[in-house]
Amino acid sequence: MSIKISADYMKAFKPTDVRGIYPTQIDEEVAYLVGRSFVDEYKHKAVLVARDMRLSTPALHASFCKGVIDAGADVVDIGLVHTPVLYFASATLNLPGVVITASHSPKEYNGLKLVQAGAIPLTENHGLKLIRKRMEIGSFVEVSKPGKIKHKNVLKGYQRFVLKGIKTKGLANIKIVADAGNGMAGVLLPLLQEKVPIKFTTLFTDLDGRFPNRGSDPTIKKNQRQITAKLKAGKYDFGISFDGDADRIAFLDENGRFINSAAIGALVAKRLLIKNTKAKMVYTFLTSRVYEETILANGGQALLAKVGHAFIKQTMCRKDALFGCEHSSHFYFKDYFFTDSVVLTLRYVLEAYLEAKEQGMTFSFMMKPFTIYKQTEDVVIEVEHKKKVLQLVEEFLLAKKPKIVSGFDGIWVDYGDVWGAAKVSVTEEAIKVMFESKVKAKAQALQNELVTYIKSIAKK
Repeated sequence: MSIKISADYMKAFKPTDVRGIYPTQIDEEVAYLVGRSFVDEYKHKAVLVARDMRLSTPALHASFCKGVIDAGADVVDIGLVHTPVLYFASATLNLPGVVITASHSPKEYNGLKLVQAGAIPLTENHGLKLIRKRMEIGSFVEVSKPGKIKHKNVLKGYQRFVLKGIKTKGLANIKIVADAGNGMAGVLLPLLQEKVPIKFTTLFTDLDGRFPNRGSDPTIKKNQRQITAKLKAGKYDFGISFDGDADRIAFLDENGRFINSAAIGALVAKRLLIKNTKAKMVYTFLTSRVYEETILANGGQALLAKVGHAFIKQTMCRKDALFGCEHSSHFYFKDYFFTDSVVLTLRYVLEAYLEAKEQGMTFSFMMKPFTIYKQTEDVVIEVEHKKKVLQLVEEFLLAKKPKIVSGFDGIWVDYGDVWGAAKVSVTEEAIKVMFESKVKAKAQALQNELVTYIKSIAKK
């Protein structure tokens, strides 16, 4: 027996989470069914529930919670928090959980990021497919007693954990512009300001799911206009910017120039490898080459993973990797349960910058050794049949006779003077493209050519 689900939910079930346009792809019914199926499939007794500030979140939150309690499990509601707080709570309380968020996606989206106890992410092949099948069949366990909703504040515990042992000497002389983008960093930043004596100048800290001031993705140039203008207008050390659920942190130098996440990753990796020789660190084909080269040059082991937060976490956990970096400004730490932490990333960058500043360096000068390559801004092109289009893209790139080719995660090519990748998006019906070179114009020219080609075949 199967049940009829009104929303086009199949489009919301992605390889690493449930995410789609509200209410056509994800709605209250889908949230309820996912909550109930999550409990029934794994016989959970209690489920952590966190949420962001999107306009559709309250409705999805209520429905997901009802699904959990109707299945006989308790809801442990940890409230409005940024996504890494869910990971902290799941790991320290040893409970499964969900955060209702669409991360960096536009305002019309919403979604569910699910984890098992220990902050282990669910993916299509590890949990999400089973939940989807159960909700489609409507195979729910009858319970004699519904669960209850309990409220728990975990923010103080989180604050103590991520700031434990921080060295505050010299931080009072650091001036940072912090752009919350009307997202969940508006909850995070006060936790930092309360304990860390940095002089923060904050932008857009009011929680607002309309994203009235900029888009949610902090790595896109058009979303950096306000923070760039602020940095240029004042004497600041550097800037930081967050996405909607504040699991990404982007860095800008004192002149307002965006620093590639791989350069930040390389800086962190080099410092970690001083005390952790031969440590394993994870990268993807979309991560700038400088990150992998820095790992190898400093005695570490570089491990390749598929793009996507859940895939990187799985690889790190399976291989016992110390650190991971993704092109999208996600940074992952073994010391943070193999998940992403914007605060730990900021701490490592601050430690490095304090040392550099004592030697008279600016932020941009400190990062100069890690910015030798020029990477294009990744382009996402909507297509009707992304797997079919990717095959045509592969033929297009191979016709240009690359020196090295890999099909590990999409198609990655190296022509000697320019290299890069095209892959299917894990969150959208689209193809993602990014190239790199020592000469930006070469990378941009190849990307433009490929993007034009993809758009010409987008509906094939």
